[in-house]
Amino acid sequence: MKRILHDATYSDRILQMTADTMLLIDSRGICQDVTTHSNLSFLKEEALLGRNIFEILPKHTHDKIYPEFKRVLDERVTVTKNYKLPLEKDTFYFKCVMYPFDDMVLCQYRDITERCNVRLELEKANQKLKVIQKSSLIGQWVYTQADGILEYKGYTNTLLSEENVQRIPFKEYLKNVVEEDRDSLEQWLQNNVKTTEENSFEFKVYHNEQLDYLKTEKLVIKLNDDGSLNKIEGYTQNITNIKQQKSDINLLTRAINNATEDIFAAKTDGTLIFANRKFKQHHRISNHKCLSEIKVYQMPYGIINQEKWQEVFASTKIGSSKNFITQNPFPENNEILAFEETVYCITNDAGEKSIWVFGHDISERIKYEAQVKRLNMIMDITMKNLPASIVVKDVNNGFKYIYRNKEANYKTIEDYNSSIGKSDFDYHPFEMARKRRLEDMNLVKDKKEVRDIIENIDEYGMPIILDRRKVLIENKDFSPIIINIEWDITQQEMMKREILASKEKAEISDKLKSAFLANMSHEIRTPLNAIVGFSRIIADSDNTDERMEYYNIVEANNERLLQLINEILDLSKIESGIVEFTLDKVNLHMLCRETYDAHVFRCPKGVMLIFDESDPELEITSDKNRIFQVLSNLIGNAFKFVKEGSVRYGYKKIGEYVFFHVQDTGIGIAEDKVGQVFDRFVKVNNFAQGTGLGLAICRTIVERLGGTISVKSAPGEGSTFTFSIPCHTPETEEEKDRKDLETGGMAMTKTDCSDKEKTTATILVAEDTDSNFDLLNAILGKTYHLLRAKDGVEAVRMYGEEMPDLILMDIKMPNMDGLSATKEIRKSSIDIPIIALSAYAYAYDREAASEAGCNEFLTKPLSQTILKETLNRWLSI
Repeated sequence: MKRILHDATYSDRILQMTADTMLLIDSRGICQDVTTHSNLSFLKEEALLGRNIFEILPKHTHDKIYPEFKRVLDERVTVTKNYKLPLEKDTFYFKCVMYPFDDMVLCQYRDITERCNVRLELEKANQKLKVIQKSSLIGQWVYTQADGILEYKGYTNTLLSEENVQRIPFKEYLKNVVEEDRDSLEQWLQNNVKTTEENSFEFKVYHNEQLDYLKTEKLVIKLNDDGSLNKIEGYTQNITNIKQQKSDINLLTRAINNATEDIFAAKTDGTLIFANRKFKQHHRISNHKCLSEIKVYQMPYGIINQEKWQEVFASTKIGSSKNFITQNPFPENNEILAFEETVYCITNDAGEKSIWVFGHDISERIKYEAQVKRLNMIMDITMKNLPASIVVKDVNNGFKYIYRNKEANYKTIEDYNSSIGKSDFDYHPFEMARKRRLEDMNLVKDKKEVRDIIENIDEYGMPIILDRRKVLIENKDFSPIIINIEWDITQQEMMKREILASKEKAEISDKLKSAFLANMSHEIRTPLNAIVGFSRIIADSDNTDERMEYYNIVEANNERLLQLINEILDLSKIESGIVEFTLDKVNLHMLCRETYDAHVFRCPKGVMLIFDESDPELEITSDKNRIFQVLSNLIGNAFKFVKEGSVRYGYKKIGEYVFFHVQDTGIGIAEDKVGQVFDRFVKVNNFAQGTGLGLAICRTIVERLGGTISVKSAPGEGSTFTFSIPCHTPETEEEKDRKDLETGGMAMTKTDCSDKEKTTATILVAEDTDSNFDLLNAILGKTYHLLRAKDGVEAVRMYGEEMPDLILMDIKMPNMDGLSATKEIRKSSIDIPIIALSAYAYAYDREAASEAGCNEFLTKPLSQTILKETLNRWLSI
């Protein structure tokens, strides 16, 4: 047998038939030899022989092939790889096998461009198929009859939904199928084994706790050589969305048919293409009537004529809508007053235009609007006639008005619409408007209702009082608003104030009356105590000097009591008009000198009375005695409150008036009491003697003489009383027949009590009035050792230092009263007898003394017998 393949003479012929292009390349990359079997121009001998192959290769190909070339040279191995050759116009793919050949490399080149292009096209087709399958939710499956295995891959977004092939027994797969579809699916699969007809099956599965609808269809049946079933191949699609869309369409159709609105659609020429149930009922269209036979403008109860229909169609643009109202659309149905239609123009997929109309009965709205209009008219008339200014502001629109019924001067606005869009700055001065704007902003911030009273003056200068309420209203249905209501309560408020003033005056009068009665009890009993006590002692005394001393005390207290009675009678007679004022020429300088002579000897120790020299020639027409009375009261009042310093007085003429002044360096008057000093029964210092009537009498006299009186004072800086008298006081006919007022003075004599030797017991006497202590000293001084404390503070201190056997405690004393002093002493001792002595004689005074810790309560004027019996009883215990 001839071995042709081993015969060298046939090698070139065989190589021509079987081999590709071959290149022999040295280590430098120079092509030493080439045999080509290609028609490509870049593979011809003249293009390759003797040239450096790697220099003519594109960079991409060079970078891939050169490392392998070096590897063949260095490691003496054979390398087979595919390479891409991108040229200017085309891209080629080739397979290259490199063999080591001595110190060179033999490269075998095979063109695989066509095969690669086919593969790329297949890859693109597969990629498109994947995209289609993903978008359509399709997956592929293969069922093998022999082992009952289901192989699956794809994109159904449900069970067995992955790109990689999954294998599961068909019985296991059925467990995820809804129970009612399992048998049917298994039966469908078995039936497809017996027939070649294509058919599909729909079933439901549970996946990720949701129900999915699937549709499956067979594609290929593979049989074994004996005709038995081998495999069935098919696809499955997730049709849940399709089912849902069909369901939505059905639901939408039912909803449209059950809508309360009339819904219909028509072509350009008016031919109906759709009408819901409500529309058919209103227009009496039978369900069996073909809609294409009916024109919109030819219906028995048509809502529009042909001309109107063409006008509506022409004016409605695609994608826009148009509204119109038809009054009394159904003449036989009086309950439907009007219909409102909304018209839309749309095009279908074929580009055909159609009109869709949605109409609804607006009868209730018309009735409601009419009712609202009537109520608005009623409310508008009501608010215009209310005695209140009502302003409604839109918070989100710069606090601009949306309602306003009155102008700034509370004049009614006939047309409230004229105020809409305006603000406070359009009606009020800038500062007032700015203040109101700040109030509105704070109201929005704090969300708290504002309620206050505003007082203004109207254009006629009359007071106007407003009760203002400002409220923020927020609601989800509209932007927040502020309602400002200002009620005119001028009349009510003025009446209320008059009533309150009267009530306050009555209450003050009642309090003053009670205080006056209590004060009168004290002021009367105090001098009476000295008068009664010393009168008895005078009768029992044989010592002439002693009797004279006691007589002087009785006389001083008589004057004090007389002055008290005179003041009460004075005020009563002056106010009732009984007292006459005698007008005559008065030399003021002589009057002031007489005043000085009458009071200088009454100055307290350490106090100087100074007459500020004034015009010695000044004469006026007035009542000399009343002016003297006023000056005397003011100077005597000043003496009570000056411990050291001076009391100055004088006068000067200013215009037609003479201004008198009485200035002291005393303790002054508290600011809250300055305005009360001229009221009746008011005493700015409860410890000073007096009725509280002196200054009230001064004011009454001065006002009757045609003048005024005032005071300036500060605590610790003294007081200055000023009163004015006209130079010529006109005399009335009644005054000519009246008698002169008589004034009385009060002389007070103070004697110090010297300590006596202690006899049987020591008694601490707490008494601020000298005459009262002198009386006690005269009654008890020969029997007991008396110690004197002039106020409550001193009584507490002396008790701790002297430890007396008994305490006689006056209730009313400066610095600390007797009740407070008793409470302090009781903190140290509960055994010391304390007997209260007081000119207050009411039951509640006794109760207060008992609660403070006093053992007995004796009332002034004192009875010597009761006093001595009380002392004997307590000191003998």
